[in-house]
Amino acid sequence: MTSLAQELMTVYDPTAQPRQSGAALAERTKDLRGKTIGVLDNGKANAGLLMTTVAGLLKDRYGAAGVIVRKKPVAGPASPQVIKELKEQCAAVLVGSAD
Repeated sequence: MTSLAQELMTVYDPTAQPRQSGAALAERTKDLRGKTIGVLDNGKANAGLLMTTVAGLLKDRYGAAGVIVRKKPVAGPASPQVIKELKEQCAAVLVGSAD
């Protein structure tokens, strides 16, 4: 039998050093009239419904021309093709999460 004084436990520190990112914010759209709104649906419960509803309100209230919806996996980034389509076709894109 081993006494408590003889047992060893290793404790690991899971924290990492903070790091900075060099990402910059995209230029903001000043006017939505006649422009297309994108929705990037992450597949979480109610996310698509929430964001398409908001996009519809932007269309109705601010004169956006239309809405394009693209999907991405729940876990992981959108494909390069989806990012390219949204970037080329939309003046603004709604992304987010909902449960």
